[in-house]
Amino acid sequence: MIQGHAIVRRGRNRSRPEFSARWRVLEKHAKAEQLLARVGLRCSRLLLSYVLLTTGSILCASVAGTYVWIYIQQQKLLAQWNKEELSSNDSLTKISIPKIHLEAVVLEGASRHSLLVGPARLINSALPGSGGNIVIAGHRDTFFRHIHKLRYGDDIFVMTGGERFHYRVVARRVVQPTDLSVLRPSTEGHLTLITCFPTNAIGPAPQRLIVIARLVTARLLASSTK
Repeated sequence: MIQGHAIVRRGRNRSRPEFSARWRVLEKHAKAEQLLARVGLRCSRLLLSYVLLTTGSILCASVAGTYVWIYIQQQKLLAQWNKEELSSNDSLTKISIPKIHLEAVVLEGASRHSLLVGPARLINSALPGSGGNIVIAGHRDTFFRHIHKLRYGDDIFVMTGGERFHYRVVARRVVQPTDLSVLRPSTEGHLTLITCFPTNAIGPAPQRLIVIARLVTARLLASSTK
């Protein structure tokens, strides 16, 4: 029995160097795999960073380009309105709100393109000077981004057809998009401004901000009396 044990022990001694060598090889492979995994992870993170940075730059450039295009288009309309005012042949409408330093030409029909270029009058609403309810909509991130600052008594001017109509803010409301009561006709000469609310919301805004103004006076523009 003792001799048998000695034989087994000697067998283990002979296999130990081979086992150690294999272990060292496996250990080297494991370290190499760990190193490759770390390198791959770093490369993946670096690649993802470049992709995100490139995507963000493209989006920012696209947004900036859109705002520049909007500004240029609106400036062209204002220049056209000024020429028509001098010639007393007004076919465009301009809105001016001193409180928020807004001057913009109002387009007809609240289509996607119209609202992109400027504020737009809803076709079914009244015309300036008709004594009805003029409804003008605008995007909260462009032309109407500051109308939430309007308060009772603030002035709004609408110029068209050689006349200037002076409105004064009388109410502000926040309503659901399905509330169409703000579109109802009026016999008192109202101006209704509509934009999405909250004005600083990220993504689609769930409500609508309504600013209601009442007609105070109407007079001829100075150029029309010449």
